[in-house]
Amino acid sequence: ADSYEMTPELEELIQKVSKAHQETFPSLCQLGKYTTNSSADHRVQLDLGLWDKFSELATKCIIKIVEFAKRLPGFTSLTIADQITLLKAACLDILMLRICTRYTPEQDTMTYSDGLTLNRTQMHNAGFGPLTDLVFAFAGQLLPLEMDDTETGLLSAICLICGDRMDLEEPEKVDKLQEPLLEALKVYARRRRPTKPHMFPRMLMKITDLRGISTKGEAGAGGTAPGKLAAPRRGSSRHCRTVGNTHGDSPTGGHWGALGTWGTAG
Repeated sequence: ADSYEMTPELEELIQKVSKAHQETFPSLCQLGKYTTNSSADHRVQLDLGLWDKFSELATKCIIKIVEFAKRLPGFTSLTIADQITLLKAACLDILMLRICTRYTPEQDTMTYSDGLTLNRTQMHNAGFGPLTDLVFAFAGQLLPLEMDDTETGLLSAICLICGDRMDLEEPEKVDKLQEPLLEALKVYARRRRPTKPHMFPRMLMKITDLRGISTKGEAGAGGTAPGKLAAPRRGSSRHCRTVGNTHGDSPTGGHWGALGTWGTAG
């Protein structure tokens, strides 16, 4: 039988990951929401004003994800190259997971860390394009899981520290780092919901869903039928892109400065 014992080591790991997540990503209830009327009622290919704003917020989000990663126990013990490979591979997935936890179903809106709240049409026009409905559907599927900040942080860490990314120098070391994170989420989720044993595997399935969406984002949202998951392309050349933007411009692609000075950063 599976063990759901909360050891002191697991408890400490959970606290550290939860703290790293909460201090790099305020939850929805902590934010003062504000809205904009910019292209709010009809879809256009791209609203440059919204795109600029989204680009700026996405850049800040990447910097916060890097900060989150560096605070995960053991992450900075990996080689610099592996840290960068993992961050580039998982950044878009974590960015989407984070924004989807800020979904308000009653208004069908998502809220960014500065409080900017956009409806579905505005998210489309800001650069999510053809992927908008997939991202909103994913956000809707997260709701019944009722994940708290700790679970979101652990799931983000599991998504990041993943030994099957291509071009890793030490995949076994990465796998070894991921094992206690998986155990931590399994035990925490089960203890939080003693009557719902299937929540842990359902949470892990969300990583597969995220990878499917971000793969479509990289391919310009082409090549796969909606709802069908593509096998994610692996590789350290992968970049964080605006999710459905097919213009070749990337608001986030040029913002790897946070990673470029990785070896010298304190």
